[in-house]
Amino acid sequence: MNIKVENVTVILLAGGTGNRFGSKTSKQLININNETLVEFCIKNLKEKINKIKILIVSNSKDFNSIKEIATKHNLLDPIIGGENRHESVYRGLVSLKLSPPKFVLVHDSARPFVSRKVINDLLNEAKKNSTCVIPVLPLSDSLRTVNKNKITKVESRKNKFLVQTPQLCNYKKLLTAHDNATQIYDDESSLLMSKGTKITTVEGDPRILKITYENDFKLLKPYLTNNIKYITMIGNGFDIHRFDLKKDNIKNFITLGGINIPNTNSLIGHSDADVLLHAITDSILGVVNEGDIGKLFPPSDLKWKNSDSSTFLIHASNLLNKKNGKINNIDAVIICEKPKILDYSDLMQKNIARILNINPKRISIKGKTSESIGFIGRQEGIAAMVNTSIRMIDDILDD
Repeated sequence: MNIKVENVTVILLAGGTGNRFGSKTSKQLININNETLVEFCIKNLKEKINKIKILIVSNSKDFNSIKEIATKHNLLDPIIGGENRHESVYRGLVSLKLSPPKFVLVHDSARPFVSRKVINDLLNEAKKNSTCVIPVLPLSDSLRTVNKNKITKVESRKNKFLVQTPQLCNYKKLLTAHDNATQIYDDESSLLMSKGTKITTVEGDPRILKITYENDFKLLKPYLTNNIKYITMIGNGFDIHRFDLKKDNIKNFITLGGINIPNTNSLIGHSDADVLLHAITDSILGVVNEGDIGKLFPPSDLKWKNSDSSTFLIHASNLLNKKNGKINNIDAVIICEKPKILDYSDLMQKNIARILNINPKRISIKGKTSESIGFIGRQEGIAAMVNTSIRMIDDILDD
């Protein structure tokens, strides 16, 4: 099942009054650098899901302000929610009846950050006909039951997780569950579970923190005020492969930068021997400090035999996205006597940009010969050297 953006509507819950936050202003309307918290959330959602429909569910006190925000950002007409989260979601579902989506993505505006990876994982799981997919985080601290400041029970944290939003649910099934609900539920997954629905989980993100108390806001404020310290990191990659010069070799092409180049002896390798994609992959893995191709995709594993090297590059890109890294530029040099790299550099550049989902102008591919000197000069192989510059959040604490 293919999930298109027009089949998904976000129900953005913004009905809290901020009692626990300790502010007269509802926390979703707290102004930071001339932008409210709910607007920060809206922009984040739109950045992650282009052209997504968003319905804000407000409280009556803030409705006029929310209506202005919805108009400003070209959202659906907002509605007033109920006395609790359960009722607010239900009212949101009912308001969509005239033009029902296939799925709803229910999210708390008090969670201003949304992870691109989490969104993609939710959508990918829903393609498998899942009714409800939610992000969860494993507990890292010990768990206790406390009553009147006294520990009454030691709880095991095994198989226990924190539940986050957004939660992706089948619209019709969630609406039916609400229609037949006999009690109030904390979230969509608990309601659907009560009706016997299996809930699928994906890995959440610690930054999708819900602002409930003032200290929560203090933790996120550096991000909300753009006081994030970025650094530029450089990753180096190198790879080299021999030509298959045997007379019985029937292949007459090589794969370079993910494209096939004809009229040349093939390269010897466990995968498709794409020296350029291998070098780029290693350069990215160097920045995220996740080892190298040999460690993640060992040649001793038959699983990777004759693999398309774009698989390795996509994996490295996913690791980079998980850490919110952004590629500034890739500078690659391919060293060989043949083929003539200039004839294929544009095609390689566009293909690599497609794989990494970046602008092709961020990629430079150059060809150099070794002036008939040595291993490469004798036309026995090809090498590639790559430097990749990446912008990363500086979250490494030095001693």
